[in-house]
Amino acid sequence: MSKQIKTTRRLFVKGMTGSAVLLSAPAIWTGAARAQDNRLIVGGSGGAIDDAYTQAYYKPYFEETGVEVIPVERRENPLAEVRAVVETQTYKWDFCEGIAHDVAATLAEDGYLEPLDLTGPAEEVMPSMKSETFVSGTSAAFILAYNSKHFDKKMTYADFWDVEGHPGRRGLRQSARETVSIALVADGVPPEEVSTVLQEEAGWERAFAKLDEIRDDIDVWWASSAQTPTLLQTGEVDLITTFNGRAQNVIDAGAPVAITWDGSFYNNYGWVIPSGSPKADQIRDFIKFCCRADRQAAAAEIYGTGPSNPNAIALVDPERAKVLPTHPDNIRNMALLDFGFWGPRQEEATMRFNEWLQG
Repeated sequence: MSKQIKTTRRLFVKGMTGSAVLLSAPAIWTGAARAQDNRLIVGGSGGAIDDAYTQAYYKPYFEETGVEVIPVERRENPLAEVRAVVETQTYKWDFCEGIAHDVAATLAEDGYLEPLDLTGPAEEVMPSMKSETFVSGTSAAFILAYNSKHFDKKMTYADFWDVEGHPGRRGLRQSARETVSIALVADGVPPEEVSTVLQEEAGWERAFAKLDEIRDDIDVWWASSAQTPTLLQTGEVDLITTFNGRAQNVIDAGAPVAITWDGSFYNNYGWVIPSGSPKADQIRDFIKFCCRADRQAAAAEIYGTGPSNPNAIALVDPERAKVLPTHPDNIRNMALLDFGFWGPRQEEATMRFNEWLQG
């Protein structure tokens, strides 16, 4: 392929040193080194997600097949990274997890992904959560998390912008897709109408004008969601946008953190195989394993994301189900991220957002 790789995403966190791509060490269960044919390297999301997936997917698959699955932390948005892997045929990881549906759709359209095997357990995954080259492992919500001791009310996105009425340290994601969207929600746009508003240039101008209001009051612009639990636990921020699983992980650990679902967005995140990956057949088998209801239920119990296999819900503890994004009480006032809108606009939007952020 001859498509040019664009390096428009600059990763940084305000007040921190530059972020590095870290190689996660093999889990204890790995044991002695095995032949490369019995080892799969997955580009993972890092932090608690890697830990949860090790327990729910990687370790059980090793126990059933003898094939190790070792997570290596990748970029938060790996669009250019996947393209580079395919074009150079240097497969530093064999496949990826946690890829957003819109990112997968963009990569597939340009021929960067392998087809998957959608038979067996993959047939049980909801049709809206899979395609020829993508299978969702979970639904995750991009939400507002806040310190429930610092604030004595349920916080909203409008409250996030009300710095004088609700003082506190704030954090936002360095991402056009989510941050532009919540800026419009804070300005009164229903979440399901955000992509419609952004069809016109006036919508983008409205979003950036709203972001101008809060720019100087953001203490942390985070690049990797794996950083956000620490920011909450240490009190470095009192309000932050993040993924529900990251916030729930902190809540499960006993921290005084609450989640605002209303006005938020949910998206499908899942598995993809870069085109030409030499272990594609073994990976297809692994991905089908991850579609099993029992495996997805185990992941939901550990990490708090919504299964893509509806048969998994019955296997999740009812109390745990209440904190999943797919629970009726939570999903009711959220909107599905419009991956058909964001997919083809992602690189342009990222460039524009970063120019604003550093302007």
